[in-house]
Amino acid sequence: MASTAAVLLAFAAVPAQAAVISKSTTGAAGRAVYIKNGDWDLFARDPLTDGHCARWQERAPGSSTWSWKGNSICTSSEGWAAFARSGYSYRICRTGIGNCSSVAVLP
Repeated sequence: MASTAAVLLAFAAVPAQAAVISKSTTGAAGRAVYIKNGDWDLFARDPLTDGHCARWQERAPGSSTWSWKGNSICTSSEGWAAFARSGYSYRICRTGIGNCSSVAVLP
């Protein structure tokens, strides 16, 4: 009986309600997909053909500074961009344009 309770507690720790978080701005879209243990995959796409790309930005907890994260994705096909961490803030942006989505703090 005790092992059943331990298994239920392990499943309760996974943020199933937030397994996928989507963000977008003009010309760029991205998804954060929960993997396990606080780790996430970041995907992005940029359907416009104006020479700019979609790329994630990351901000550490307690910081006010944004930094570029992972690969630039310059096609309309979704591509893997980076790994991400729970507790950090992320937004999808277009390189060279300056527009970014609203912020998502990964649970």
